[in-house]
Amino acid sequence: MQHTKLSGHPIISQLLSFIPREIVDQATNTFQSDRYYKTMDTWKQLVFMLYGVVSKVHSLNSLCKCL
Repeated sequence: MQHTKLSGHPIISQLLSFIPREIVDQATNTFQSDRYYKTMDTWKQLVFMLYGVVSKVHSLNSLCKCL
């Protein structure tokens, strides 16, 4: 059995490790998606939405209740 550096980590953490932060930061700068944000920047929203997909949540309201 082969051990990886991801074993023992939560699924959400494993998925986020495959998304380079530099790509998200570059897209954020290109499209200026963080220009008017107040509490949730693009990276946090990506994590939030990815958690919703992994948790099979069907609405934003139930996702907010989960967190």
